[in-house]
Amino acid sequence: MRNSILILFVFFLGCKAIENENKKSENPSSDIIQVNEQFQQFIDQFPEIKLPLRLSGCDHDFRPSKKLNKEISSPYEKKPYYIFGKIKTNGSYISTIVLELNRNVNCFIPILTTYKLNGERIDSKSIAIGECYGGVCHKCEDQIEIDMSLNLYIADNHKFKLCQHLDEPVKETIYKTGKITVNGIIELTNKQKK
Repeated sequence: MRNSILILFVFFLGCKAIENENKKSENPSSDIIQVNEQFQQFIDQFPEIKLPLRLSGCDHDFRPSKKLNKEISSPYEKKPYYIFGKIKTNGSYISTIVLELNRNVNCFIPILTTYKLNGERIDSKSIAIGECYGGVCHKCEDQIEIDMSLNLYIADNHKFKLCQHLDEPVKETIYKTGKITVNGIIELTNKQKK
């Protein structure tokens, strides 16, 4: 008799556990954040970027054509940036790159921004050194790289030469390294020279 009661009790507990699991699957947790419709429209403006990415905002052949749609974008980006693209991430956040025209040096400055799935901004940083400028005896190439693991390498590669001399040019690289973390934080080192 005791065994029968014990078996019925265990059976009852098992049924109750299954019932609770079914209720949980019918009512999804409110912890799961869904993309809202306006944020989805904002994100849909960006084409998908395939990694690894190598970009030069000062390349004279590089000309983005489309600006952000102001009506859709205003809750997320206030300035009239140019669209570059979105980067595929681990799925817990969304990452975009917009371009700001720096008229002083005639270059586009990439700005990397990460958002939670509900549109809340996590982080935003310029991913350029911003010290490339032209001159008769100076050449500079900017370089922005993002690899498959979301590691960042940002550099301005300078070549200086005394115009009146035929000496070898002086080369200098100013750079930063960093990464986009699994939580969407953009980590960058301070400027370094080599």
